Amino acid sequence: MIATMALLIGALTASQALAGEECTCRHKDGETALGQIACIRSPNGMTMARCERVLNNTSWTFLNQPCPTANLSLPTDNHTL
Repeated sequence: MIATMALLIGALTASQALAGEECTCRHKDGETALGQIACIRSPNGMTMARCERVLNNTSWTFLNQPCPTANLSLPTDNHTL
């Protein structure tokens, strides 16, 4: 009986671990895997967020960091081509 219970608990733990690997957080541009970071829209504009598990659900944790952007530097002189 105890061996059967141990086998059952081990099987449940293994199935939960496998199910966790397939979980994702959804956003406008697609899906992000657990532990990964994405730039998503928040009430404060575009911000970085990490996909995490809260209890048995995936959820975004906002990192309070702006999304990286590329800056284009224009020449400061008045020469024209």
